[in-house]
This record gives sequence, structure tokens and C-alpha cells, in this order.
Amino acid sequence: MYTLQEISKSKRKKLVKNIEKHLKNYNNYKVAILNLSKQLEFIATNDNLEIFKESVDDDCEFQESVDKLASELQHIKLVKDSIDISLSELTELEYKFVQYRYFKNWTIEKSALEIGYSDKALFVIRNQVMDKLLISLGSVVYM
Repeated sequence: MYTLQEISKSKRKKLVKNIEKHLKNYNNYKVAILNLSKQLEFIATNDNLEIFKESVDDDCEFQESVDKLASELQHIKLVKDSIDISLSELTELEYKFVQYRYFKNWTIEKSALEIGYSDKALFVIRNQVMDKLLISLGSVVYM
């Protein structure tokens, strides 16, 4: 977790870019959670378990593959859940900005038009959002 006074400009810029990357991939994280969950469920059924075990050299390799899928699922869930919690603390206007700019991948201009603010005002809102997310997402920005 960061306090805004502790971050240099260059470090802040790097962390903001990482937050933006996670926000832009938010919908992909949701899909990945569904897909990984379905894969693990599929493997867990007895009929399919035998098929998968036959396709690997030994039980250890099979278990490593299943563990890797489960670990990846946990990691993606952590990132998505952390984003969800952080976004719940934003104002309605800030949330709309995130939704248009990052989830829908709209330009600043298109987002501003939809929200009814100027481009310049949206940059101020963006900075407010990033300040909040830098604090609330903490170490998630490194994942």
C-alpha cells in the first residue's frame, strides 16, 4: 500500500500504467476465471480424470498441471476481486470514467462526450481515480 507522498513522479507513472493495464484487462480476467473454473471442473469429473492422467507421463506431472491451473485461477481471482473492491469506493462519476475508458477501451474524447465533461476535466478525474487506486490496490499493481 502506498501513501501518495512516498511515490516519486517516475514511480507513480509506472504504477499508474500497471493499474491501467489491469483495468483494461478486467473483462479478460472475468473470462479467464470462467474458463479456468470450467477446466478444473471438467478435469475433476471421474471420467475425464482418467483420460487426463493417461495423457501425462506420471501422476506427479498431472498434479503439477492441475495445481498450476488452480494457482492461476486464484491469482486472477485475487486481482479481479481487488479491483472490484477498489472500484466500489469510487464515486459514480469516477466509476463511469473507468467503465468507459478502460473496460470499454474508449478514447478520452469519446468518454468525455458520453459523460458530459471536457477532455481536460476527465484528466483531472483520471488523476483522482489513479490516486485512489494507487492506495487501495497496493501491491496488486505489481501482479
